[in-house]
Amino acid sequence: MPPAHDFNQQFTLSQRSYLAGLDFYTWARHFFVLRDLVARVQGDVFEVGTGDGVIRRCIEPFVASYTVLDLNPALQPEVHGDLRQHQPSLKGRFDAAIATEVLEHLPIAELPGCLRNLQDYLRPEGLLFLTLPHRKGHMLIVTPRQRLLKLRFPVGLTSLSEAYNRFIRRRIWIDPNHCWEIGDGQIYRSQIKALLHEQGWRTEHFEPLPYCDYWLLRKPSA
Repeated sequence: MPPAHDFNQQFTLSQRSYLAGLDFYTWARHFFVLRDLVARVQGDVFEVGTGDGVIRRCIEPFVASYTVLDLNPALQPEVHGDLRQHQPSLKGRFDAAIATEVLEHLPIAELPGCLRNLQDYLRPEGLLFLTLPHRKGHMLIVTPRQRLLKLRFPVGLTSLSEAYNRFIRRRIWIDPNHCWEIGDGQIYRSQIKALLHEQGWRTEHFEPLPYCDYWLLRKPSA
C-alpha cells in the first residue's frame, strides 16, 4: 500500500518547492490576478498564503507596501500566523487583499470567519482578489489572434474512470492537500456566492478559470 498522505506537510514547504511544482494552470491563474492587480492597486497590499511568491515578486515594486501572513515560517512572512485567528494589528490597514488557492486548505466551516477577517483587514472600499478551486473538466483553446478560450464541463464526461467515480461510487477526486473544492459533490458555487452576498461583499468581476473560480470583490464602504 502507498504511504498515507501527510496533510500537514504542505505547511512546511520551502518557496523553492512551491516554484518547482508550478504547472500551466497555476501560471494561468497568476496571469488573470496579476492583470487586475496591476490595473487597480497602488496602495497597501496584504496576501495570505504566499506559496510560490510569484504574485509578490511581480507586484511589490509597484505598490506602497506588501505584507504576507502565512502559517509557514519557512516562507518568511511579515506576519507568522493563521488567518482563522483575528490579528488586531492588521485591522483596516490595506487597500487590497489576495487569497489565491488558499482557503480550500482549511475546513469549509472556517471559511466564513476567514472571509470576515479579510474584510476587517481591508479599508473601506478595499478589494479582495479571491480564487477557489472548482473541480470541473476544462479545455483551453488559443485562437490565431492569441485569444484564450476557456471551455468547462462537469466531471465525469472526460473518461470512464471519472464517470465511474462520479455516477457509481458518488465520489469526486480532489487534491489531497485540499479540505474541499467547489464541485466536489458537497460544495457548490451557489453556496460560495450566497456567503459572499451575506457578508456584504460586492462582486466587481467574476471569471471561471481552468480548475478555479476567480472573484474580484469590494468591501462595503461602511
